[in-house]
Amino acid sequence: MTKFVFSIDDAGSGGDDMIESFRRTSRHLESRGIRGTWFFVPYAGGQPVSDGWKRAALEMRDAGQDIQLHGRTHGDCYEFGPPNFPATRIVPDFITQFEARREELLQRYTVANLRGWMEQGLEVFERDLGIRPTAFRAPCGAVSKAMYEALAQLGIGVHSCMYISAVGYEHLPHLSSRLEQYWTDTIPHRPYRWYSGVIEAPILNEYTWRGASARSDDYLKLAREDIDRVVTESPVAIILMHTHGIADSYEHAFRLIDAVMEHVAANGYGEFSTVKELIESGEMAAAATVEGPDILEV
Repeated sequence: MTKFVFSIDDAGSGGDDMIESFRRTSRHLESRGIRGTWFFVPYAGGQPVSDGWKRAALEMRDAGQDIQLHGRTHGDCYEFGPPNFPATRIVPDFITQFEARREELLQRYTVANLRGWMEQGLEVFERDLGIRPTAFRAPCGAVSKAMYEALAQLGIGVHSCMYISAVGYEHLPHLSSRLEQYWTDTIPHRPYRWYSGVIEAPILNEYTWRGASARSDDYLKLAREDIDRVVTESPVAIILMHTHGIADSYEHAFRLIDAVMEHVAANGYGEFSTVKELIESGEMAAAATVEGPDILEV
């Protein structure tokens, strides 16, 4: 039996349209009897959480939605480390920009500095939302060894940003357009123990990025194929969405959510949970039976 999680990035950032996406998606999940894990930016664009976002977050918290920490400002894609795949495939210039700024950026990636930034985010969560996060997701998959050590020191034992598959972005005009299942062999396909003992819970795929609705049937097919495979390899499966991708087409996003749930139920593959529930139950730790590879340069 596999536990599935719908995780959604970039809550806390953007204006009324993104707040509406947060509310509508939460309510859709609730109408299906499940909750999502929302990775929330505490200082989006370097600004305090807006009153609108605060009200929405408190409403959704009280409705049982899981709200976890998503970086600090998400002001660029270099916040907690060099950008990683698939961000570097979506925007190849991330690599050249990092190299051009390498000397400046490497000074960011100290344990003390990154821990300080995380502590600022934790303060916002505890003061404004009454939440103590137990998981973290670095924006753009931009990670470093120092980031994992900072997480460990703060008692945040789970991170989630490495991808099993990034085929969900291949519809973008500058990419292949092929929505054919392809999984990396660089990382394990299940939660694994990584730097400083932090558990990395890898992302299965994303199916709702902007523009995905133009190929909705293809994405539903891909999602079903990924689900058929992941249940043979992992007791935990994290599916990614973004608030902006959902808002781009609620029809496609909600159709995707329903199709995934129906496929899981029809085949008896498992049930849905949140990252918080998996941590608190011990299921996330129990799933992390393998060690991750030493692949980070920084």
